Amino acid sequence: MQDGSPYYDVGGFVYTAHHALEIDAIWRGVDVLEYRGVPLEQIARALDQDWETSVIALAMLGRRP
Repeated sequence: MQDGSPYYDVGGFVYTAHHALEIDAIWRGVDVLEYRGVPLEQIARALDQDWETSVIALAMLGRRP
């Protein structure tokens, strides 16, 4: 679920059962993984298999300094 803004609106949020995650942090997490050599297809597969866990992990990774 989301707050009505598109998923690419970095000022928006994605909601899970227990968290409101900043979209910007999720995209930064994707960028970090890509920089480390993880292909987008692998990231997408993880999101398809367990969306909530994957999006939380991406957001946490994207929030690291």
